Amino acid sequence: MTAPTNYAVAPGEYLDEWLEDAQMNQSQAARQLGYSRKHVNELVSGKAPVTDETAIRLERLTGVRAEAWLRYEALYRADLARLRDQEDLADHAGSIHPEAAKYLRSMGMTAATLREPGQLVSDFLMFHRCGTWLAYVQTHQNATTGDFALGALAESSSELDVTLVSTWLRAGELSDAYERGRGWRYNAAALTAMLPELRERAARPDPELLGDLAEMVSRAGVVLTFVAPPNKLPLYGMTRWIDKRVPVIQQTGRRQKDGFLIWAFFHEIGHVLNDPRGDVHLDFTTEKKRTSAAETAANKFAFEVLFGADGLNPFKDLRWDSDIRRVAHQVGVSPGVAVHQLHRRRYLPYNVGNSLLVELGTD
Repeated sequence: MTAPTNYAVAPGEYLDEWLEDAQMNQSQAARQLGYSRKHVNELVSGKAPVTDETAIRLERLTGVRAEAWLRYEALYRADLARLRDQEDLADHAGSIHPEAAKYLRSMGMTAATLREPGQLVSDFLMFHRCGTWLAYVQTHQNATTGDFALGALAESSSELDVTLVSTWLRAGELSDAYERGRGWRYNAAALTAMLPELRERAARPDPELLGDLAEMVSRAGVVLTFVAPPNKLPLYGMTRWIDKRVPVIQQTGRRQKDGFLIWAFFHEIGHVLNDPRGDVHLDFTTEKKRTSAAETAANKFAFEVLFGADGLNPFKDLRWDSDIRRVAHQVGVSPGVAVHQLHRRRYLPYNVGNSLLVELGTD
């Protein structure tokens, strides 16, 4: 991205150069243009605009086409407006998480840093397709309300920064998978019927697993995409809809382990099947003391699909990796998913079972 200039050049500067080259002073130019010397001085200093009539007179004086003078004027006024706007926007630079700014720079969406705060905020707003900072704030404030806000699975001990989340979500909209999904048709019955097949495939984690899951749910008109997140975004996945028609499951791939990725996938499937269709919404409720009904329902859905009626009972009191692996195969889940839930529910010490987690690439 080419950074805009941090200055504005008035058409009068070009006129001043021409007068100097022509060895003509402002009084002489005024007589030949039919203007007062004061008016010519204001043209040179940028205080007076180059109007259509002035551009025609300047063309006759200088030989430079009127269209060129009008372009100079339009560019000058646009640059002045941009610089004034950036001066106002600079006050909001501190609201953009440093990692969100770094993320934008890594994508080539800005070259600005806090040394150019107004330009940084302007590029941030352009990336989000918002004309003002207030529009950006209102868009995402409105999106955080309601029990069925965007289904977002996050680490419960971490806070979600709105600029980090919104930037990652916008990056997802630019992905090839999201673009392909625009023409799909969602079939809830097909997705529901597919659950046993999805569960069976997820029980065999390997390098092809995530691609296979994406292909499978695409048959039901569901987009599954993995978008690398900004640093310090404690999010595993989220669900939203394209035009209230096509569900999109967007995952970060955090931790890269099957237990986390598979659990997040089925959690988001729960949002797709059970939450109302809607526009993009953000759920920033991450405190352990308060979990929305939608998040609770999505967790319950994932747990029941993966572990069935017996839940984790077959795994209780197991402490050896070999035993956990054996029981997981009997239940029909990957050992990594079992370990993830055993850790999460404090049935298993955190230093036990980690070798059973399988690393999955998300690139």
